Amino acid sequence: MVVFREENSVVIELGSYTTRALRDITDINTRPSVQVRTRAGVLKPEETEKTEANNKPEEADEGVVADTTAPEDESAKKDNDDNVSTNESNTEKKVDDSANGDSEAQEPSYVFGSALESAEPGTLESVADIMSDGFVTDWEALSAFLRYILKELGIRIAENYSPILFAIPPTWSKTDQECLVQIAFEHLNAPGVVISEQPLLTVFGNGAVSGLVVDIGHTTTAVSAVIDSCIVPSCVVQSPVAGQMLTDHLRSLLLADKGFVAQFDDPSQVTVEFVSALKESGLCKLELSSTAADDTDDDGDADGDASGNTSATFEYADKKYVIPKAILHTAPELLIHPPSTYTPLSSIVKQVILSCEADKRVQLWENINVVGGSSQIAGLKEYLQFELESTVLATSNIFATSQAREVKFASLPDYFSGWRNCDHLATFVGACIAAKYTLNDSKHNVTRAEYNERGPGIVHRKEP
Repeated sequence: MVVFREENSVVIELGSYTTRALRDITDINTRPSVQVRTRAGVLKPEETEKTEANNKPEEADEGVVADTTAPEDESAKKDNDDNVSTNESNTEKKVDDSANGDSEAQEPSYVFGSALESAEPGTLESVADIMSDGFVTDWEALSAFLRYILKELGIRIAENYSPILFAIPPTWSKTDQECLVQIAFEHLNAPGVVISEQPLLTVFGNGAVSGLVVDIGHTTTAVSAVIDSCIVPSCVVQSPVAGQMLTDHLRSLLLADKGFVAQFDDPSQVTVEFVSALKESGLCKLELSSTAADDTDDDGDADGDASGNTSATFEYADKKYVIPKAILHTAPELLIHPPSTYTPLSSIVKQVILSCEADKRVQLWENINVVGGSSQIAGLKEYLQFELESTVLATSNIFATSQAREVKFASLPDYFSGWRNCDHLATFVGACIAAKYTLNDSKHNVTRAEYNERGPGIVHRKEP
């Protein structure tokens, strides 16, 4: 049996908005070295030709990174062909080896990461998200994206000795998982693969085997029940009320405020990028009113703080803007109290928990894991806890054994010193923990020999 070294092991968490990756899981306290938007740009054909010309060593201009491999080294040249790159490995292109002559079929030339962000609009044929609502929309782009990530991790695909653990959304079908396994072995040349679902890894990261996971992402919020290290398939519910909807809602509130809009020459300058930066600045927060709970968090930033300030200052692109606190503190309520056409988050949590066996519900109520990029809104857990305790939990003083008395939220253990204040990244922590014992365990991992013998369907014979 092949034994993989921890320093070569790779963890990749696939998200609709952000994908995270790390090579070397020796130290669990190490944060992901690659965090990139799950988005792909396609270069126009003429730009692709320029890219190919710039990649030729004999034609490389000053300042262009060229391959220094000797021309007579055919094996090295082939390795380089498998890793065509520009802009420091931010562009990906794969040639179909089955094609012949001038009519060879080619993938589009993709561009990712910083190269995509800095690309001139006129050089791109299209730009699109690779995943939407937790599902892959373009498998060809995902393949190129994963090759780009491996290069960012310093892995040569032709000489890949790094097994990979993929953390995937819980809604992926068996066919989706098989497609990912096929990409891993045939396009990434991985020696071993493990596929695990994100809610399960989230619970692991927080030091448990059972719990309720609320993953507030970019386009969806997914609520999943994990019991005894297994996701309950019938207890996974998704809602479109998530980060993107919050951004749109915050922007509409800002545009409706005449005092705020007056700070701009044109309302169109209140871009989605501006609003996203404001949302992520820490100024947006959820606060319980003094009448909503006995104890409130008086940190001096509330609408009615001691200084009487009703606005906050936000700096963006070297300019300062005055933002009404009323907007900053009410906009995030959308995540808990969405429009009437959507189900409130507290109701979804109740629905998922009540769908589980009665004797398992208490451990779910007492171990709620809130993760995802949009879960970083300050005060979100406290606000959700108040909603659940006041509207969902029974008010009777007589409790059955299956009836929860309180709601508890999980946090990353204190011994993960490198992950302090990073509860929203518990999924990645759990993935690193799982990789330590699954990538070398034949019950969990799929090896290249097994894939060659039985095909991608072998992944379903492995334990998650």
